[in-house]
Amino acid sequence: MTIGLKQGSVITEIGPGGILHSLCSTIAVHLENNRWGSRFPLLMGALYQGVLHAKDVDAAQDELRQVRSGLERLSPGEVVWDIENPTVMPAWMKQVGPHVKSLGDFFVTTSGRNLLNELADNLESLKEFGGTLEVISYEGAPKP
Repeated sequence: MTIGLKQGSVITEIGPGGILHSLCSTIAVHLENNRWGSRFPLLMGALYQGVLHAKDVDAAQDELRQVRSGLERLSPGEVVWDIENPTVMPAWMKQVGPHVKSLGDFFVTTSGRNLLNELADNLESLKEFGGTLEVISYEGAPKP
């Protein structure tokens, strides 16, 4: 199942749900001392659980800046694929390109965009247009 970020009628495809779960697992382990949502309750709680409201966007943007800064100090080898089973790694992990210098570069969407940049863009849009930002599951982009 594909997941995406939805604001109004606009959907930003992220990709398989495991990508977002891995990002959040990595954040929880390395930046929150294994306490999911303790430091970043809006990104790791509200948004990950499905809905972030416009009234919280300024604080969420601050959380994302802190997350980005923390992940940029960690090497790709420190990724956590699943907080419940931290020894599991994706098979493609050994194929990470040399351009990935830190965990700030590691997480990408199916379209190849940096996931942290996509989150930042969606938060900026939420700030501008209001409403909610939702994490949704859907069948993915139509095949050409």
